[in-house]
Amino acid sequence: MKTNKERKIVLGALFGDEGKGVCVHSLCKKALEEGKRPLVVRFCGGPQAAHTVDFKGLRHIFSSFGSGTLLNVPTLYLSTALIDPICIINEYNVLINKGITPKFNVSDAKIITPYDVEFCRNDKKTLSDGTCGKGVYAALIRSNSKKSFTLNDNPQEILSSAVKYYNTTHCKDFDEMFLSAFYKTKKLQSEININDYSSIIYEGTQGLLLDADLGFQPFVTATNTGLQYFAEHELENAEVYLVMRTYLTRHGNGFNPQQAENYTLNDESESNVYNGFQGNFKTGVFDFDILNEGFKRHGLNNYKSVKYSFFITHLDTIEKNGKIFYIKDKKFFEEKYQNKEQIEKLFSKETNLNACEIIIKKIRDFS
Repeated sequence: MKTNKERKIVLGALFGDEGKGVCVHSLCKKALEEGKRPLVVRFCGGPQAAHTVDFKGLRHIFSSFGSGTLLNVPTLYLSTALIDPICIINEYNVLINKGITPKFNVSDAKIITPYDVEFCRNDKKTLSDGTCGKGVYAALIRSNSKKSFTLNDNPQEILSSAVKYYNTTHCKDFDEMFLSAFYKTKKLQSEININDYSSIIYEGTQGLLLDADLGFQPFVTATNTGLQYFAEHELENAEVYLVMRTYLTRHGNGFNPQQAENYTLNDESESNVYNGFQGNFKTGVFDFDILNEGFKRHGLNNYKSVKYSFFITHLDTIEKNGKIFYIKDKKFFEEKYQNKEQIEKLFSKETNLNACEIIIKKIRDFS
C-alpha cells in the first residue's frame, strides 16, 4: 500500500448503504477531468458490497469491481480484501453485456470458496449475528486459522483445504463452478502497478459501525471498515471522505432507526431491497449521536494528518419532505428545509469531527 500519489479514502460513516459508489464515481470523474490517472483500490471486505452507480443511462450495482468501472477506471485488490471468483465472473459478464470491459487485478486478495458461502448461509450464529450470505466472514476466519489462499495458489488445494476445514465432502457442482471461475478470473485480470496512477481512490465497504472490532457488537462484519489497514505514512495528507445519507439506514440485524410521523423516506430508485439474509431495508431519522459514536470509536480525531470531508447523499429526500428531522443528545428535532447551506451548517455544528469540506448530492447526482 506504499505510494506517494494523491490518496483519497472513501468510508461508510454509519451502517453501510450510504452512497459510497456515488462518492467513488464522483472522485474518479473529477480526477479524469483534471487530467489525472485514477485507480480504485479495494482494501477491505469482499463481494458483500453493493455500490450503486448510474451514469449515461447505465445503472450497475458494484460488488466485486470498483465503482469507477463505468468510467473505465481499473480496480486493484489488496491482500486485506477478499474475492469470490464465481462472483467476479458473474459480474464481469453482466458488465460485458452492458458494453463495459472492466480492467482489474485481484491476485493478492484472499479467496472465498463455495464451501465458505455454504457454511455462512447455514451456521446459526452467523445467521443470528447477521450476514449478507456471501461467505466473507467464514472465509476470513478460515484464512486466519489456516493458510490464506489467493489466485496464485493451486485451486484444487484451495478446495481440498476448505473441505477439510469444514469437515465435509467435495460437491461436484461447487468444485466445477469454482474451478471454471478461478481460471477465467486469472486469465481475464490485467497487470496493474499502483505507481502508474496519480490518483489512488481507496473504496471501503460497509460502514464504521459494522467494524469487526469497533462496531455495534455482535451485529458486525468480519473485517475492519475504517482506517486500521493504513500505515501512518500512508495517511499523511490523505483525504478521507465519510459518506452518509440525509437519513439513517440499516440493512441487517441489530440497530433499528427511529421513525418520524409523516416523514417519507421511500426512494423509488432504491437498490436495497428485502432479501432472505438481511431482511427488510430499514430507514429512519438521522442520528448525530450514532454518527459521533462511530467517529469516537474509530478515534478519527487522532489522525492529525488526515483531511476529512463529509459526503452527504440523498438530498432529494429532504427536498421532497420540505423538512429535516434529526436526533442529537437523545432529543428529537424538526426544522423546515431551506437550502443546502442549512444542511452544511447543521452537520458542521452537530458533529464531533472537523470536516474541511461538506459535499451534498442528490440520489444519483454525479455533477
